[in-house]
Order: sequence, then structure tokens, then C-alpha cells
Amino acid sequence: MEFVCYAVCGIFGIYSLGGENIYAGTILEGLVAMRERGTPHGAGVALYRDWGREVIKFFSHKPVSHNVPLPGGIYDNIVEHVEKVPDDAFIYMRSRWLDVYKIVGWPDDIIKIYDISQLKSPVWIGHTRYPTNSPGWYPYQSHPFSVGDVAIVHNGDLSSYGSNVNLLKYKFGYSKFSGTDSEVIAHLLWELYKAYGVEDAVLELLYGRRERWARLDGPYAVAFIIGGPRPVFGAFVDTQHFRPLYVGLDGRNLYIASEAMAIKSVAKDAEVWAMRSGEYILAEGGEIWGNYKKRNVSLLTPPPPSDVLDASNYGVIELADIVRKELERRDVVNVVNVMGHRYLGNGMYRGVLNAWGVVGNASANVMSGGVFNIYGDAQDDLGDAMNDGVIAVYGSVGDAVGQAKRGGEIYIYGNAGTRAAIQHRGGVLVIGGSAGDYLGEYMGGGVVIVLRKTCDEEIGWKIGSGMVGGVIFIRGEVPREKIGYGFDLKRLRRYLELLYREGEISREFYESAVKNPELVAKLDGRAELFAITHHVEIRELSEEEESLLKPYITRFNNLFNTDIKISGETFTIIKPLKI
Repeated sequence: MEFVCYAVCGIFGIYSLGGENIYAGTILEGLVAMRERGTPHGAGVALYRDWGREVIKFFSHKPVSHNVPLPGGIYDNIVEHVEKVPDDAFIYMRSRWLDVYKIVGWPDDIIKIYDISQLKSPVWIGHTRYPTNSPGWYPYQSHPFSVGDVAIVHNGDLSSYGSNVNLLKYKFGYSKFSGTDSEVIAHLLWELYKAYGVEDAVLELLYGRRERWARLDGPYAVAFIIGGPRPVFGAFVDTQHFRPLYVGLDGRNLYIASEAMAIKSVAKDAEVWAMRSGEYILAEGGEIWGNYKKRNVSLLTPPPPSDVLDASNYGVIELADIVRKELERRDVVNVVNVMGHRYLGNGMYRGVLNAWGVVGNASANVMSGGVFNIYGDAQDDLGDAMNDGVIAVYGSVGDAVGQAKRGGEIYIYGNAGTRAAIQHRGGVLVIGGSAGDYLGEYMGGGVVIVLRKTCDEEIGWKIGSGMVGGVIFIRGEVPREKIGYGFDLKRLRRYLELLYREGEISREFYESAVKNPELVAKLDGRAELFAITHHVEIRELSEEEESLLKPYITRFNNLFNTDIKISGETFTIIKPLKI
């Protein structure tokens, strides 16, 4: 029996910067690489295709005109005139510029059902599905979804589905839906694109500034194609970053995917980095723009020795058990060609594990000892519930690194994604570059150090939200509104002025509180008015703090051959406020 560990949907997209054609095999290879994110309940691809006229594709229980029989007694039909569409049919595409194929099955089943191996296009998007808000019984529930000249794929769940449908019904006149929440994104993007253009349409979906009910709520990562004489390609991720989305560039193509390894599987030399909350990337005619930041960090790593395990010989889950058994019988295990292999080093308590490539999700979980060197990048959920040992990542990591970590040390040469050190309880996490939103969320203990040396980028928002213990050191000055849930400084000043005029606080306290807002927390029962729940200092480290951090900075320098110094540097030091 084949064992499959289901996760969440996987999306993949590729855009040729030079307008060159890419064969279907590339998009399918990227999707197949993310098999663990899908189920046999849905897959599909969409591509740019100039038919020269509008064509209509629909599913029905009876064949009409040109058709392909699908499992379950359903036919996929294509016609040029709407009059030829039966009343009970489900139209899933009506466009001159797009082509869509969607099935109940795995991504590689698309080739088996449709003869598309010779299809080529300068832009593709694809999806492997894990059904959540609708079943996976019929192909019309599978992605991509297409409306007009727009096709989208989505990883996530929309809690805004009801309000989105209301807007589509009562403003735009739509009345027929498949029941899959993702479908509304295609409808909204098409209408908003026609009204505002592509970039403003994406901003409406993110924030709903003009069309309130257009705002998407819930976790989502979306990729899309907009057809026309020149196709538009784009992707964006939700403002709270509950779903991962990676970007890749190799000089020829722009890639997006739910996992970094999916990009690496088709473009070994691509520069890959993770998008952050509310970021979007757009491409048309070879031009790329958006609010994204290119944050890939590379480090020259040592070559592997001759005695290695070749990960390409094992499945993405199978390898972890092989490595565990090898660590039981010898002190050092070397693994090459790691490409998204999951659970590596889980439960590790001794020895040295060296891995070259992209380490997959949920690796080094419940690690209790030993050393795990990752010569490349690691994806989401690295070091979850770690108790002891050392992890060194010679690239960057995805989301939730060090989640619920109770001990041990994690060193990251590059950047960390969103929610690094969430529920961190003990030990040390050192990040050489920057980190995304919610760093140290619900942190209860231990030390987090963000050096911003290997990538000097601004830190994300909502640092230490819900923090009750431990300490965070961030090199450089971090704006106070980025810490916790933030506050409105102007509103705080007006509040303090009122208290001073009413005689509730002294002039001395008023002047001190304006300079140091944490003092407001000393006003009985008023701290939560401004969410001031942290003690924040911006200064050079004390002798005691330097002594605390020095061993970890020394180890960081030794691991990555850097010469980072902390003496004389300004740090933002964040601790929970003791009221």
C-alpha cells in the first residue's frame, strides 16, 4: 500500500520572460513534485492560447461536438457557439486567449486523459488539490477556475466566500457557482481587472478599498493568468501569510510555487525566495513589477564527500526512515540531492546529519541531540518542538522555524519566513538575515537574535505578539508600531494630554510617557487600550547581554565563515512587559 501524507493544495506557475514557449511537461513536473500537498480528488492546468476566436469548454453527461470522455460518465466538450451548450452543462471556460484542463485525479493523470504533452505556451499555472470547502467528486470543482479571460489557482480557504458571492450576485449579476470557494477569486479578478487594471485589481482583493466585499479573507496564495494580445501573469499571498508562496528566477523564466523545491525541481539554478504577507508579483511582456522584494541569500557550501545517500533514489517521505536507521548505526550520515524530502532528522538524538539541497517541511521536529547541517534551504516548520541539538542552515528557511522549541540551537545564515519562533520556549534561534511577520509570536522563553547582516532588510510586523517570556534582540532600530499589535502614537499623545489636563498624571509623567510609551502600562487598567505589552529598548548591548550572546555569535561566525560583531551595534531589545 502506498502511504501518502496529505497536506494542503499545491500551486505552480511559470512565465517566460522572453515570450518563449514552454511545454506542458514542465508545469506537470512542478506539480508532481508537490504530490504530498494533493490528493486524487483534483488537478488541473491553464495556459495562454490564442484560439483566434472565442471557444467554450464545458462538462456534461452527454457528449457534444468535440469531446473527451472522463471517469464517472462525464464528458469534456468544446464548442464555438453558446447555442450548442446543453442547459444542464457546466461551462468552465469561455475565452479566446486561454485553455484549461481540469480533472478528478493526480496531476500526471492529465497527460493520460488529455493528449497535451505537445501543448506549449509562454505562461502556465497548475494545481494539485486537497479539497476542503467542497468535495472532489466532479471535475468542475477542480482548479484552475476560469472566468472571461482570467484563470486562477488557489491554495487556502476563504472565510469571505459569502460576502464575495454577494458582491458577484448583486453588483455583477453572476448566478451560477460550483460551490468551491476558490472560484470567486476568478470572478472577482476578472471584473476588477476590467474596471481598474491588474495591479489595482490585486490590491482590491487584498484590501477591498473601493469594493469592500471584494476583499479576500482567510488563508490564500493565488496565481493567475489574464489573457489578451499579451498575457499577464501574477501571484499574491494573504496579508497574514497563512499560506506559503515562493518565487524563483533563473534569467529565462519567472516561477511561483507553494514549495521552494518544486521550483528547484524544474530549474536547478534558479534563485528562490519566499514571499511575505500581502506581497504580489506581476509580469507582462518580460517586465516584472509589484511590491515584492527579492531576498534570496546564497552561501558557498562545502562539496559532499564520496560516502553519501542519494535522496533522488527515495520518495519524499521514505527517505526520513532510511536516514533514521543509518543514524542508529553510524555517527555521520551524508545525503545529497535532497529535494523537498520531509521529516528528515525528526526525533534525532545523536550523530551528525549533513544534507545538500532543499530540506522539506516538518524536518528536525522533536530533535533531542546531534547536529543537523543543511547545505541549502529548508522549507516550513523546521525544528518544531526541538529539545536539544544544533541545526545550521546555510541558506534560508520558510515559515514557523523553531515552533514550540524547548531547547537547542538553530542557526540560519539567510532569512526566516513568517512566524519564526512562534511559541518559542527555550534555547536559541539566530537569524543572519531578516524575518517576516509575527516573529516570536506567543513566545514564552529562550533567546531570538536577528542580525540583519546577510540580508539587511526591514523586519516584519507584529513582532512578539502575545509574547509572555524570553527576549528578542534585533540589530538596528525597529519602529515601535511593528512590535506587538502596534498603536497609534498620535492617538496616544492626545490621550496623555487629556489625562494631564484633567490632573490624572503629572507633567513629569506626561513628558516621560511621550518618550517612552511603555509607561502608559503603569496606568491601572489602561495598558490594553494601546496594546502596549512589551518592554522595548533601543541601545547598545550591556556587558551582561554581550556575554550572553557572544557564544552564539561566535558559533554563527564559525559555522558560516563570517565576521559579525555585536559590540558597539545598536539593537532593539524586546521583552514582555511586567505590569
